[in-house]
Amino acid sequence: MLRLIKGGSDDEAGTGLAAGDEADTGPVPEFDRERDALGVSDLDFELPNAGTGPDPLSLADLAAGPTDGVGRPAPRRETTPRNDAVVLFFQRDYHCRNCREQVQAVADRYDEFRDRHAAVVSVLPESKAKAEKWQEKYHLPFALVADEDTRVADRYGQPVRFGALGKRIDLAGRMPQVAILDVRDDPQLYAVHRGDSPGDRPSVDDVLAMVDRMLADE
Repeated sequence: MLRLIKGGSDDEAGTGLAAGDEADTGPVPEFDRERDALGVSDLDFELPNAGTGPDPLSLADLAAGPTDGVGRPAPRRETTPRNDAVVLFFQRDYHCRNCREQVQAVADRYDEFRDRHAAVVSVLPESKAKAEKWQEKYHLPFALVADEDTRVADRYGQPVRFGALGKRIDLAGRMPQVAILDVRDDPQLYAVHRGDSPGDRPSVDDVLAMVDRMLADE
């Protein structure tokens, strides 16, 4: 289920809706507005990056604007657009077939993310060496960061099943997650999808629709 958070000081019952507001139907009707269910303790991160962009990569780098396509921050010019959104794809494991298919699907449509001034980051719960093997194979045009100790994934609430076993063996327990951040001002979490099974992840169309809704929500 995709869960959406919206700001507002008159939030009623923790729903994320201001008094008198009604839920949007919008392009992604499965959104939920349960603020407490978002469960992200800290948005900031800095991780080794095997893909496009600075290495290490931080949230501050992403909020500052796009890269030049070869791993360096693009020079700031009046015509250089800032990133308005950051999309974090939290993967399950180096060997996960669904994860590999997802990053390739996103890469195929990466121009659609850039058209929206959205930065993409794939977060792999592995060493940088393993992330580099993915990059050598798939040549991803976006950041691919190594969260080897799952510190960032845990802060973002990525679900893990099967208790201690799931914590020890990511491929058995770790489920997919997608988080959308609004970075037009101070970074804020806008929406999160937490998978209930290895294949439970939004389509690229749904992720782009989620970004469109965020950008329309001034």
